[in-house]
Amino acid sequence: MIRNTKRFFSALLITVSCHIANAQPIAIPAWMQPFFAEGATTTLPAISERPVKHNTFIGSYTVRLTIHDTIDGISQQLYLSAWQDSTRGIMQLELLRGLPHTTWFADIGANMGVVANAIGRKAVVSDLKRVLLVDRLREPGKIREFAPPRLEATGSREDIAGMPCTQYDLIEARDTMDIWTADISPSPFADGPAWIPLNEGPLKTFRLLFRFGDLVAFRFALQPLLELEVLDHHAGPSAPPDIDLRHYTVIPVSDLITPNGRP
Repeated sequence: MIRNTKRFFSALLITVSCHIANAQPIAIPAWMQPFFAEGATTTLPAISERPVKHNTFIGSYTVRLTIHDTIDGISQQLYLSAWQDSTRGIMQLELLRGLPHTTWFADIGANMGVVANAIGRKAVVSDLKRVLLVDRLREPGKIREFAPPRLEATGSREDIAGMPCTQYDLIEARDTMDIWTADISPSPFADGPAWIPLNEGPLKTFRLLFRFGDLVAFRFALQPLLELEVLDHHAGPSAPPDIDLRHYTVIPVSDLITPNGRP
């Protein structure tokens, strides 16, 4: 009986110790901490051991994507909002306007990403390499070349998100798109694949923005399937957006690894 009791308390002590260890705050870059509850994280020491790729565009934008189901006649809208400076970035995906579904934080200098998902209210911390595309378009040595699109001018002009845009017919194989381009540089979308997981769920559709390369598309439509439009565009330094994730649990990606070694 005494032996069994000792075993019980030993097992209980191990369980409690593991729980306390797992409950310890995880270190993230200082600029990310204000988004989460006080005490949920600790400060990651500054890292400057290696040169880092810098974003060419500094600013923010919001894009709306409308997908049409030609069979059921139902349309779905997604919203993608991005903010970035030279080495940091935040991207939010909304399935319903005003209700963020997933928020991505990236710090290129610290090689760290945080993915906060509204389902389960968890924020998972990992190396950027765990969430990036394999075919990053703008990463040094990883550039994938796309053939220049074939454009035919329509003669129409329109202001979109405060920017003067010119309309073209974009012809690719058997598809013809209506596309409105803005003559700006650098492109707001060019750096995204270096730190945004564009192979993730609905984000796959937004990869169309990056396939255009230096051609900045503020609106395009592939009838009758989809339409994409930039709603807001601001170039230049600004403070990160105000995002409330105080009720999210911050965990390392290792907590999601199953016994077979898969997340």
